Amino acid sequence: MTKVDNGPQSGHVELDLDPQLLQNVTQVYQKYGMSVTTAIHLFLQQSVSDQDLPFDVELSPEQFRAEIAREKAAGDTQSLAAVEALWPDCPDR
Repeated sequence: MTKVDNGPQSGHVELDLDPQLLQNVTQVYQKYGMSVTTAIHLFLQQSVSDQDLPFDVELSPEQFRAEIAREKAAGDTQSLAAVEALWPDCPDR
């Protein structure tokens, strides 16, 4: 594993990265004229600005099914009839 260290001059973050991943991501960010450290800083700033991840996260089919099962077990689901009953209250219909 390769460690990327931002040093003691500011907040300190240490990452254990696969050397191949570090090489590949370095090439990607070099196209934009930035270092991996700068890219991570940008990612963190955008996360704070968005108060979210700065990209969409999609679940795999297995993760999606597991999430549905979790919601069903927790009682966080509605029947189709319950959802259809809400349609008359929708202003766009």
